[in-house]
Amino acid sequence: SSGINAEWPLRPGAHLISHGVNHGIHAVLVPIRDKQLNVLPDVLVEEMGYKMGLNGVDNAKLTFDNVRVPIDNLLDKYSQLSEDGELTSDIKSTRARFLAVADQLLAGRICIASMCIGGAKASLAIAIKYSATRLTVGKKEKSTDCDSALIPLL
Repeated sequence: SSGINAEWPLRPGAHLISHGVNHGIHAVLVPIRDKQLNVLPDVLVEEMGYKMGLNGVDNAKLTFDNVRVPIDNLLDKYSQLSEDGELTSDIKSTRARFLAVADQLLAGRICIASMCIGGAKASLAIAIKYSATRLTVGKKEKSTDCDSALIPLL
């Protein structure tokens, strides 16, 4: 989520319920703060704490308790909800609609994981180059460069 400081985060996993019928999970924009940035009633915003990388990203754990959202907040690329609460969609299956929305989120998560792997590879390359200029710990007459000690292990 855009958690701790956001006023309008995307809620990708909300059940769309209209006239007592659950139409499955849809993406909606849910206000979590008022204009003074106070957390709204029935919304809980919690810091996620330390993350393994990307700690500068503004994430939070969001909990909603029966929050009602206006029809206009529905991201309606795959489903439309009329003013009288009738759902229309070219994708008939609730599961297929969910997967269409989730696919967009999955692509972003794969990109983030790929960036982390790229960063780890670059860090390892820098560490190996640096280690090539250093001597290993030991008696001076038995010291060796890291290339002969480290590189075979990598």
